[in-house]
Amino acid sequence: MTTENEDLGFIKINYDVFKTVLNNFNKSQIIISDNIANKANELINNYNCFVSNYDARSLWEKKKIIASNKISNTTKARPHIIYVDFSDDAKCKKEFISYLNKLTDVNKETIYNKISNFISQLNNEIKTLLFDVLINFIKTSNNNIYIDVLYLFDTDYIETNITLFYKKYLDTNEWLPQEINIEYKKIFDEENYDTYCEYVKIKKITLSMLKALCIILKKLNKINIIEDIVEFIFKDLDIYIFKSDYKHITELLLDEILILIDTIPNQKYINYINNIDISNLDNSTKFKINNIIDKYK
Repeated sequence: MTTENEDLGFIKINYDVFKTVLNNFNKSQIIISDNIANKANELINNYNCFVSNYDARSLWEKKKIIASNKISNTTKARPHIIYVDFSDDAKCKKEFISYLNKLTDVNKETIYNKISNFISQLNNEIKTLLFDVLINFIKTSNNNIYIDVLYLFDTDYIETNITLFYKKYLDTNEWLPQEINIEYKKIFDEENYDTYCEYVKIKKITLSMLKALCIILKKLNKINIIEDIVEFIFKDLDIYIFKSDYKHITELLLDEILILIDTIPNQKYINYINNIDISNLDNSTKFKINNIIDKYK
C-alpha cells in the first residue's frame, strides 16, 4: 500500500531481480489464464517493442530516415518565390541605409570610415540617388550625425544636390507645409486625434529640416540663402500672427524664426520680434515671442 506522500511515478525493477523472477516463473507450474495470454498476444502483434528480437536503435534510425524523406519531399513539393533586385542602384541604396541605421554617437567614426570607403567607389548617378535617402534620415532626426554624413561626399556632390534641394525648399514653401494650413480647431479638436498626430509629425520634420538646412548652408557659406528663408517666413508671420484660428501656424513660424536667428543673429530680426504687439495674442504665442526677446536682450 502506498501513502499520500509516496511518488506514484514509474516503478523501476532491477534487471537481475526481473530475470530471477522470470526464471522462477518459467520453472513453476502456474497456469496463465486465457485473458492474460490473449492480452500478451495482442501486445506482441500490435507493438514492436514487445517482440523478443526488438532492436530499439535500429527502429529509431529507420524512423529518422523516414522523417527526413518526408521533409525532403515536402520541401520539393512546395515552390518558393524569391524576388531579388540585383540592380546596382538597389544594392547600393540598401547598403547605404544599413550604415545609416547603425550610426550612433558612439560608433560614428567607425561608420563614417565605412561610408567614406563605400561612396568612393560609386558613380555620380548613384551618389545622387543616395542624397534623398540621407535627407529622409535628416528630416526625422535632430541628430547632427546624419548631417555630417553629407560631408563625406565630394564637394561637387554637395554643391549640386544642396543647390537643388534649397531651390525646391524655397519654390514649394516647405517651411509652411500645406497639410497644416487649416484652422486650429480642426487639428486640436478631441475628435480629430489622428489629424493632431499628423500635425505633430509634420511640425517635427519641418523644424528638423530647417535646422539641418541652416547648418549645411552655413558650412557652405551660403548665408544669403538663409537670409532669403528668413524674409519669406517673416512675410508669412505677418499674414498669420493675428489670426487666432491659425495660431498653430504662427507658433510654428516663431519656432522657425528662432532657429534662423540662432544661425545668423541679426538685430534687424530681433527688432522685428520686439515690435510685435502681443496684447491680444494667446498666452502660448506670447511665450514664444518673449522667449526670443529674452534670449537676445
